[in-house]
Amino acid sequence: MAQAQANAVSEEEIPENFEEKIARDVMVIFQKQMDLEAAAAEASAYIWQNTGTPEKVSSFVDATELLLESHAVADKFAALSWNGLANQSAGNDDYDSFLRMMIDSILDGYYTLLKPDIEYKSRKYSTYTSILGNTFIRMVELNVSYAENASTIFSILVRHEMDLEAKSKAEEEETGHSSFPSEMHKLFDELIEYLTNRAEYKATPLTGDEDNPNEHIEILAERLRSARRYVMQEVINERALEKRKQLELELENQLASAEEIVMAAPHFTEGMAFFAQEKRFNLKYLAVEKIRVTLQLLGSITGAVYFLLGFMGVWGISWIDGLVVCAVMLIFVRIAGSRKQLRFFYPTDISKELEECSTAFISVMRNMSQEQLEHFLVRQIKLDENQKYLSMVPEFVKYLYAVMPDRKSMMISLDELTEVVENSEIEVAKQMRGQ
Repeated sequence: MAQAQANAVSEEEIPENFEEKIARDVMVIFQKQMDLEAAAAEASAYIWQNTGTPEKVSSFVDATELLLESHAVADKFAALSWNGLANQSAGNDDYDSFLRMMIDSILDGYYTLLKPDIEYKSRKYSTYTSILGNTFIRMVELNVSYAENASTIFSILVRHEMDLEAKSKAEEEETGHSSFPSEMHKLFDELIEYLTNRAEYKATPLTGDEDNPNEHIEILAERLRSARRYVMQEVINERALEKRKQLELELENQLASAEEIVMAAPHFTEGMAFFAQEKRFNLKYLAVEKIRVTLQLLGSITGAVYFLLGFMGVWGISWIDGLVVCAVMLIFVRIAGSRKQLRFFYPTDISKELEECSTAFISVMRNMSQEQLEHFLVRQIKLDENQKYLSMVPEFVKYLYAVMPDRKSMMISLDELTEVVENSEIEVAKQMRGQ
């Protein structure tokens, strides 16, 4: 019902001197009611019904200013109305929303410099600072227990201003500029400074050791400081928790899925077989090369010996025959002992296949957690296809890390990978012992 009435009011234009009417009607409500609690409830309902929209909530703030300026009697009605709204907000979402809407309106007016500054003890403060500060002071002067509601309203201010600052920083990072004037003093800080200034009291020779009459303001300022610390720490903790949840979600999204790991398993098995062959490639290649070079040397030496025998005329061999035999042998060993003729004896180079399998698995391995990689290697060690290559499993993992581009993007650190390799060596030893 209250929401419908508020919506109906929001469709109308704000009448002239509307804030004066609000201030006058609130004052009348409190004057005609003997029971303060009933008067506060009635005033809260009136305020909500007539100013409970974003367009008109500022009129109530202006009405509060008018009530505070009439220090004689009416300023207490500003404090009572705010206290009543705070009490009603504890069990009613409408009034809670109104309080938050009112704080947003005050912040908007503060940062857009909607009202001129005031001067107090040679220091300038925003008019909104004086409205909040004087209202809280009057609340405490009426009843010390009202400080709890002042702290509640101030806590809403701190939270909303911190949210506004965070939103503006995000906007600045995204667009390069922000509508939030970050160089301005925060309203909740200025409010505490204002209250601290109001609480200052210097005894004069005429007053002697008289107690500070502003002690209640000093206590209020300290209470609001405590509320500020609590709310700021609470907001920081909430943001840290939210950031951690976001990072965990991003991490979870980056982790390799079970399907990806299953699809990558054949590449690991095949790649390990290629890796084992590639490790033996150099040994086989060098063995064939030794034979080929030996044959070429023997042929060349034989030709050189015939040439020398012919040159010296030994055994009836002429130098022409020796020269011909030498030339023939040199040509023969170059052709018969070439790599092309012995290609069937050379091992097959499977470096390309190894690279393809390694690349296919590395793309998944990069996103695997330590636990995922350990479980995967344990399964690979127990596969029948890998039994003849068991000793190569830890070494193959090291090879994959060595050829991995941009290792910093791995989900696990080098220390974690080292631990995984060490655990795989233990599992390999157990498997080879038949355990």
